[in-house]
Amino acid sequence: MGASGGSGGHAGTTRHRMAVAAVGCGLAVLLLGACDEPTSPGGTPGPAGPSGSVSLPGGLPTSLPTGLPTALPSISASLPGGGQVATGRDALKAANVPADFPIPPGAEVGAGTSRNNESVLTLSGVSDNAVAAFYRQALPAAGYTITSDNQIAGLAASIAFEGHGLKGTIGTAGIGTANGTVLTFQKQ
Repeated sequence: MGASGGSGGHAGTTRHRMAVAAVGCGLAVLLLGACDEPTSPGGTPGPAGPSGSVSLPGGLPTSLPTGLPTALPSISASLPGGGQVATGRDALKAANVPADFPIPPGAEVGAGTSRNNESVLTLSGVSDNAVAAFYRQALPAAGYTITSDNQIAGLAASIAFEGHGLKGTIGTAGIGTANGTVLTFQKQ
């Protein structure tokens, strides 16, 4: 099928590829801007060093502006069909998330969605081992029963629970410093 003929799916695929290429170029610019430029003792750009870094001609920016935002603002919005989406601590206010549900110390609430009798939350900032250990103690103390508990230490854990008219799961994974947790809640 040619570029000028065909279905709307081709145009959507082309737009998707262009968006992916734009994101890739943006990441490349960010990575290049974060590289340290080698300098000579006088503070002027020097030749490429043994690490393979490259000097940029004078006058070109070598770093990003410092006033860029580092976090998204907290938002909460209704979606067509009765769903909701929220970020930050507002995500804890979802219809199916109990107000007193335990959250690990140091965890950052990322985003949450709710629709009908189901809600999903994301957490970051706490290792998978710490999340699993926290919920093994906090769930029973808060009146929930753990119905399954599976873990590959240092990689991932999955804990299912029920109680207070809910059933849910806690899925957490981490590799190095990248850690993420997804909590699901479903009213019974």
